[in-house]
Amino acid sequence: MKFNSRYTILIIFIFFKVTTHSQDIPFVKNLINKMIENIDNQNYLEFVLERNERNEKGFKKGRFFAKVNISPYKIYIKNEIPRKGSEILYMEEENNDKALVNPNFFPYINVSLSPENNLMFAGGHHCLKDLGFNFINDCFKLYLNKYGNDFFNFIEYDGEYEWDNRPCHKLTINYPDYKKLEYVTKENESLYKISEDKLINIAKLKEYNPKFEIFEEIDKNEIITITNIYSKKTIVFIDAINFFPVYQMLYDEKGLYEKYSYSNLTLNKKFKAEEFKSEFEEYDF
Repeated sequence: MKFNSRYTILIIFIFFKVTTHSQDIPFVKNLINKMIENIDNQNYLEFVLERNERNEKGFKKGRFFAKVNISPYKIYIKNEIPRKGSEILYMEEENNDKALVNPNFFPYINVSLSPENNLMFAGGHHCLKDLGFNFINDCFKLYLNKYGNDFFNFIEYDGEYEWDNRPCHKLTINYPDYKKLEYVTKENESLYKISEDKLINIAKLKEYNPKFEIFEEIDKNEIITITNIYSKKTIVFIDAINFFPVYQMLYDEKGLYEKYSYSNLTLNKKFKAEEFKSEFEEYDF
């Protein structure tokens, strides 16, 4: 029996693709499980974060240095962009649970603001308490619970890349059921509370429901527009050594919506107690 060479090549190609895909799933499962485990077990972080977030005028850029103590939650930020030299210091349940802000402009007076104050967003998509890796980690946990093993069918493993001079694994995740929904509000809800409870994008909620402020309490039984999950597509680079998602690109129905890149990431760095006090010699409060 003779085989047509074109069919032979086709059969080999199909077998290779199927085999490669089936081998990727256990690898990706292990990769995501390690990411979740490592983020859950990390309490001390130091990094530089660069953010690009889309609004009605285009992309808003930010860049800052941060020290984060996860539990109890403490954070210090020094901005490069948009307001170079401005600082934020927040310690959970201290200073009446408000952040101390050095705005670094005249009259150079420190102010105390709720970490969920509109001004703390600084034109960005997330509030102070979202900073770090716990938010994206919680999203992955939610999707694993929601979709089960089907979640891994949404993921393409794109190979190994380099970010910040470190090897990383690139994943592309497409959510086929991403959509807008009508949502009937419950008592004591705001756009921000809904975004927290459902782990969806607060900036998208504000975009879809412009008549409401982010923290405004909405009347019960109001019909608003939400998304069912955070993004339509996510591209993430997971560091091959520490398994942290150090580069993230998130897409909505129009295209790229958010990009976050972490550099100079230091883990397991024990901070001195004075590093979360306004009197620390390196700060300008």
